Amino acid sequence: MPVGNLSKVIASSVLVVFLAACSSTGETTDATSSTQAAQAAQAAADAAALAESQALEEAQAEAAQAAAEATEQAAQEAAQQAADEAAAVAQELAQQQQQAQDAAQALAHVIYFDFDQSTIKAEFRTALNGHAAYLSQNPTAKIVLEGHADERGTREYNIALGERRGNAVSRYLVVQGVSVDAIEVVSFGEERPVNAGHDSASWAENRRVEIRYINY
Repeated sequence: MPVGNLSKVIASSVLVVFLAACSSTGETTDATSSTQAAQAAQAAADAAALAESQALEEAQAEAAQAAAEATEQAAQEAAQQAADEAAAVAQELAQQQQQAQDAAQALAHVIYFDFDQSTIKAEFRTALNGHAAYLSQNPTAKIVLEGHADERGTREYNIALGERRGNAVSRYLVVQGVSVDAIEVVSFGEERPVNAGHDSASWAENRRVEIRYINY
């Protein structure tokens, strides 16, 4: 109930009580009536003031509670928004990393060489540039470069040739910005042919460096 209406109700109640008292005695004098009217008016005024004070306190309490609820709600909404934004950023980063990983996996992982050579052919530079970009952007990724040779030549010579081929690929990647710590070179020489044939086509497949990722 509004404060003004509450005050009016209290004042009216006091006057009604006063008039009822006067009617019951039937002997109220003018002076007595005036005194009683004044007392009733004062009582009504006091009651109205008390009612207004109580109503004001209640209104202030309600306003404070509403402000606190609004503040809490705003804080919750802000926290939820921040969490949603962080989740969106994390998801975007994960997608970018997955795309980069997919791109690296799609690259050629075998680099072929001419007979008794360890020079990088121009046709493999694009693939190596792609591996270099991925490794530079993902410092935790590491690779093993496995050098191989065909069956011609001594075992010791082919081990050394496979190592030279692996080192050639390693130097190329380092020049492109890859950390030396991300690369390991091993040589198997002629021990692990991918083609067991004894002709030129088979030997061409075996003269290679395989790029193996330890972890993506």
